Amino acid sequence: MAQNAVARWSNPELILVATNLLEGKTLIQHAIFQAQLTKAKVILAHVVLPSNSRANVPERTTISLLDPSIRAAKTKLEEMAIEFQHEGVLCEPIVLTGHPAEQIAQLAKSRAADRVMVATRFCAGVARLAEPSIAEELTLAIDIPVCIIGRRAHPAAAFGTSLGGILLATSLHSGNSLLASFASSLAELNHAQLTLLHVLENEEMSQQQREIARLVARRRLAALVPDEARYTRPEFLVCEGDPATEILDKACSMSQEIIILGSPHPSMFPRSLTNSVVHHVALESQCPVIAIKPSLISSAKEIHELTSVKAL
Repeated sequence: MAQNAVARWSNPELILVATNLLEGKTLIQHAIFQAQLTKAKVILAHVVLPSNSRANVPERTTISLLDPSIRAAKTKLEEMAIEFQHEGVLCEPIVLTGHPAEQIAQLAKSRAADRVMVATRFCAGVARLAEPSIAEELTLAIDIPVCIIGRRAHPAAAFGTSLGGILLATSLHSGNSLLASFASSLAELNHAQLTLLHVLENEEMSQQQREIARLVARRRLAALVPDEARYTRPEFLVCEGDPATEILDKACSMSQEIIILGSPHPSMFPRSLTNSVVHHVALESQCPVIAIKPSLISSAKEIHELTSVKAL
């Protein structure tokens, strides 16, 4: 099951793009690029918040003439869908009503989407602490990759014929074998250079302890890569400092085109969201960030079957 999931995630046939209609061109450009890589179909979805005037309307519904906001969203989505079609990407626009994260998660499940794409929003002060973005909620809610386009994502990165560098930043937890398998498969399909990064937080270590920790981390990074994928010759990096800062720095200096991360564990919701590494990296990254729930692999047996990694 996990192996089939990795194959679908790295070579998606259906990508669900969630839009609030206010992101500008960057989200659409990256969505077109990713769909073109695998000739995937796109579902372009917008969720209209329910109002008192629609109290008796089913929470999840498709296009309706009951509300002008739905008609306006339908018109806008159809215009955006034309942009996909002009680039040779089959696109189906859908308007729903209800809570955005819940409706997008349900739609992704019902249509068996292989990837969800969404733009993160930026807010400050009380709003930042009290209300997580749709992107953050989705990383905790669904069991497929969520590709987040941050506020600093560069539109130019969405133009090309293949992916270049892929950066997998990992905490070395056992569940990250799934991330490594996905990253390896994605790199293989796109003939991309894969880099695995681990950031040590070792302020209280001696120099000797640091050297040992670096050596152990490099070995554990190498062990994460599936045996059958080793010919991709990934690069292994171990550094020290603040994880989010180091990930962003390495992604920028090495001109990475995709960052892959594990999302926070659901039990930490919602406190961890706005302070998490995923949140910081997704918000500030100049390239798309793909987040995957690390809890998707639940047993050591599944990890072994998925990766065939031998203990070092």
